[in-house]
Amino acid sequence: MNESPRLLLIASSRMERTAAFERAVALARAGGMSLQIVALDYIRLLELLGLFSQDTVPTLRDGYLQTHRRWLEQEAAFEREQGLDCSVEVIWSDPTYQEIIDCVRRLQPAMLIKDVHHESTLKRLFSTPLDWHLIRDCKCPLQFVSPGPHRLPLKILAAVNLYRSEDIDLRLNDQILSAASSLAAMCQASLHVIYVYDWATIYAAGMPWLGSMPIETGFREALADAHEESFNLLCDGHGIDSRHRHFISGTPLSVVDGFARQDGFDLLVMGTLGRHDRVRSMGDTAEVLLGHAPCSMLIVKSPESPASINLV
Repeated sequence: MNESPRLLLIASSRMERTAAFERAVALARAGGMSLQIVALDYIRLLELLGLFSQDTVPTLRDGYLQTHRRWLEQEAAFEREQGLDCSVEVIWSDPTYQEIIDCVRRLQPAMLIKDVHHESTLKRLFSTPLDWHLIRDCKCPLQFVSPGPHRLPLKILAAVNLYRSEDIDLRLNDQILSAASSLAAMCQASLHVIYVYDWATIYAAGMPWLGSMPIETGFREALADAHEESFNLLCDGHGIDSRHRHFISGTPLSVVDGFARQDGFDLLVMGTLGRHDRVRSMGDTAEVLLGHAPCSMLIVKSPESPASINLV
């Protein structure tokens, strides 16, 4: 068992302090946690060189790894001088997805942090991007960091989903707000909560069982009032300031994206349930938003997952 929570940073192979690097260092300092930095290197060009001269490939590979490890150790030494418990590891690996999953299983971090990796539209048509794989299968919370002006988030938006009433969905909402509240306290950030009331989806969901449901006068308004009351009860339970609660009607994807952009949030916190043949829900919204992230994103895992955020 670790003496203190550990953050896992998947470092860029470019040998530079990216947004995720700075975020991980700042979070580790703010939370009094240790930081494990793992760099996953793989240069496909060396495969082609190996077709012509297999003897040179190990030398080139080892030389590159040594250079990267030396750079990371220099950065880690600087952070250690400032009092941070920091260690580094450089691994030659392709594909990186399985190696990341193995690192999470081996290190059991409180959170995995990495830069957002944007795939081209064409590539998304034929393969599932790395970050989407991690959202679906990684067993710990994930923070995908976009470039921004602040090392630590100063304004956090948590998106909850009251559309479904199964116990696991409701517990996920609590987990989202607990994680967001802990992170906001650590970073001394303001925390806002949004719920997008999607009447069209709620109505359509009832049609397979009830057929085309007649809409009695006032029914739609009464249902919206009930959802808003549930939203306020949820926020009350987590001490969310009434001025920071946002109950908005519309389509979740567009509303959350637009709200996060126009109000200048640094971090969007969302939850995802395991796939497991469940009805498509907020987890899919997180995947789509990640493709053109309005800001950095923290993905909180289903309560079924053994990992949870406990940072403060």
